[in-house]
Amino acid sequence: MKNVIKEVARKNGVSEEEVRKEMQKSIHEAYLQKSPAFINTFGDREPSVEEFLKKMADQVMGVS
Repeated sequence: MKNVIKEVARKNGVSEEEVRKEMQKSIHEAYLQKSPAFINTFGDREPSVEEFLKKMADQVMGVS
C-alpha cells in the first residue's frame, strides 16, 4: 500500500505524509457517518489508511 500512497503523492506534487494525512481525515469522516456500508465493511471502528486501501482493492478485485 505504501506504493499507492507514494504514487498519489508523486502525481499530485505533495508529500506522502500529506497524502496519508488527507486520506486518514477522509476515512475518519466516513467513520463518523456510520453508514451501513462502512459498518458492514469495517465494523464499528476506524481503519488505518493501509487497511482501508487493502479492503477497497479487494472489493474492486472481487476478493472477500
